Amino acid sequence: MSFLKNTGKALGDIIPGLGLLTFDDNLGKIFVTSGTGVVGYRVAMSLLEQGQKDVRVGVYKGEREVGNGSAAAGNNDFVDNICKVLEAKGAEIVAFDWTKDESQEMALQGVKTIFCSLPHMDTSIDTFTRFLQKCKHHKVEHFVKLSFLHNEEYRHQVPFCKFHFQCDDLLEQAPKTSRISYTILATSHLMTTPLLTQGDGLTKDHKYVTASYGMGIDYVSPNDVADAAMVVLLNLKAHRNKVYNLTAKAPITDREVAKILSEVYRTNIQHVELGYHDYVAHLKKQRIPSWLSKDSAAFEKMKASGIDENGHNYYKDLEMIIGRKPESFKDYLMNERSQRPGKTFAPKPSDYETVAAGKKPVEAQ
Repeated sequence: MSFLKNTGKALGDIIPGLGLLTFDDNLGKIFVTSGTGVVGYRVAMSLLEQGQKDVRVGVYKGEREVGNGSAAAGNNDFVDNICKVLEAKGAEIVAFDWTKDESQEMALQGVKTIFCSLPHMDTSIDTFTRFLQKCKHHKVEHFVKLSFLHNEEYRHQVPFCKFHFQCDDLLEQAPKTSRISYTILATSHLMTTPLLTQGDGLTKDHKYVTASYGMGIDYVSPNDVADAAMVVLLNLKAHRNKVYNLTAKAPITDREVAKILSEVYRTNIQHVELGYHDYVAHLKKQRIPSWLSKDSAAFEKMKASGIDENGHNYYKDLEMIIGRKPESFKDYLMNERSQRPGKTFAPKPSDYETVAAGKKPVEAQ
């Protein structure tokens, strides 16, 4: 034991893989890497409302995001509003930038558990590799990560998916060389996508532009994903070193999504179905970064292939974890309980009294 005292190391740091035998499922200080993200915010709020006292939340105030509700779209108050809400619940807010080593070092001080939701940004696998190495150095023990649905076709066709799968491969090897145990929550397309990536085309022009050729899409609710994350975090031992594929019950077409948006917001949303090349041209007009445009186009091409209509790509994991049926798209839009504070798209029926009273309704995200 004198050697361990002199080095400041635990047995799990000396003998790779020993963490499997000395597992401690206490959360300790938990770091949520993206408190402004659609799932990260929900998880952070749930942890705080559940009574967790040591919740550190990372926020980024740069211009990484593109679309409605981001700093790049001119909504500089968006992040500040979220920070105020989380701080009022007891969160420790820290500035966090994935691309800066010093930011990662500061955020990981004293952290035992990570809830990681990597933002959609222009980066390489080296960024995650460095972060994971720092987690090992700081003796992080639990690492819960969001990813995209583990499907080889998506992996080979969409750069965003390839990046996530490479990160997942690294994380799955972590228990062999450190105390880290992992849980990977691989989700299909989040229902938030229509409200974030469409930007002004949806919020101002009331147009929902896609290139999915009428094929069904596997859209899953961020509320359900956050609930699954909470189940995992509160029972880490039962879910350690596992990968779950979180999907909807059945596909839904973008034409149906446009109808639901129109119904919920009482605003006629025109569904504009473009061919692939016209969709690419449409993205270029949006003046979004080339890497984001490439990913968006690749996702639409995959949707148009009909891959999400294949019953083999749907799993029972989500329902098994949360103990109920997944939310429908309409249920998600009507569920204000866990939505992030920010801009509103349009008043929903339940918002009319709020608007009449001169107050601002919450954002539908």
